[in-house]
Amino acid sequence: MHVLLIPVAFSTCIHSSQIMVECRYCEQTFEEESALREHLYEVHERDELSRIDQKRVEQYVDEHGLDESDNEEDQSPDQSIQREQRTVDTSDGIYPADGWELSDVEALSTDEIVEKLTGHGIETNETAFLNRVEDCNSATALSEQWEAEYAVDATGYDQDFIWMATQELWERWAPDTPNKERIYDFVQEGRDLREKGNRTAACDQWLTAWEYIVAVTPDDITTIEAADRQLPTFLSLEPFIRSLDSDLATVAEDEPAYHENRLEFCREVVEQFPDADDELLLDFHHFIADSLAKLDRTSDSRAELESLIEEYPEDPYAYKKIADSYWLDDLGDLTVEEIERTAELYQAALEADTALEGASIVADRLDDVENRLAEMGASDERES
Repeated sequence: MHVLLIPVAFSTCIHSSQIMVECRYCEQTFEEESALREHLYEVHERDELSRIDQKRVEQYVDEHGLDESDNEEDQSPDQSIQREQRTVDTSDGIYPADGWELSDVEALSTDEIVEKLTGHGIETNETAFLNRVEDCNSATALSEQWEAEYAVDATGYDQDFIWMATQELWERWAPDTPNKERIYDFVQEGRDLREKGNRTAACDQWLTAWEYIVAVTPDDITTIEAADRQLPTFLSLEPFIRSLDSDLATVAEDEPAYHENRLEFCREVVEQFPDADDELLLDFHHFIADSLAKLDRTSDSRAELESLIEEYPEDPYAYKKIADSYWLDDLGDLTVEEIERTAELYQAALEADTALEGASIVADRLDDVENRLAEMGASDERES
């Protein structure tokens, strides 16, 4: 799974029609996050940036193989003096002077968080907060609303405090309302659990992350690519869902109940993204059929594969799987018509793809089916 450990760079409210990112230092707006990172690197001094924007600059430097000192050579002596002035410790002895971490904000009481927000010009309470989260799916977006509406007095690291405080208040006041920032927590917790060998618990965390992804993705988004543009930048959606499916299948081998989890997840993927590319849809419909088969819902599995044949007649594996479900599982109970259908399906699989993986096995099974039909025909003739 592809996860970059970078803070959420930007987000939007649910009703936004276009993703825009804004420079909070000069209020220019950009259509792409990459353009904002370049702007911060070229125009603004490092020492005036909040931690999240410093991360943006670091990413830009890494992506382009640059040295941050290259940018500093273009700055005037006056700018250097300003940087030195900003290094003065402005801490009041209660809050950190060298930057905020989420753990710092988590350690504060709710009253302390609200009081510090008030000190920065932001007035809020639980009722007002809950009204706002009804129409917003991101703590960062909500904090940006505040900064746009209020005369916010916050510079440097205190800008980090605002979005961290928003995220923490969301956790305390609206814990059952999904937001984008929590997706990162669930994904990372899952990765940590998997690294410790607890794949089952990891899948549970990732399924929760998936629930949040569905919840914060607008209904009019029907492709993976469009969803990626709405979701936090640390997450690459298609690798994530493919990895989750693979881990669910592995876990289900030892814990059969997870076949049901996998079935539900794969159905949600194809329902959430009906306009995804054919390769992904084909794969996940196969995963649905596989899960149904593992749950001994053979007729449902065959029906899923029959639908695939109608939609993707060039796919050989749907033919093969249905044929196998007859020939390998119900051999003793097959009627002549079912055996004939099995032969047709194996033949169709070979014709759909001459380079079919395991084609020789399919050909051998076709021979066995045809021999069985010949034997049954000869037997009928003797009896008559």
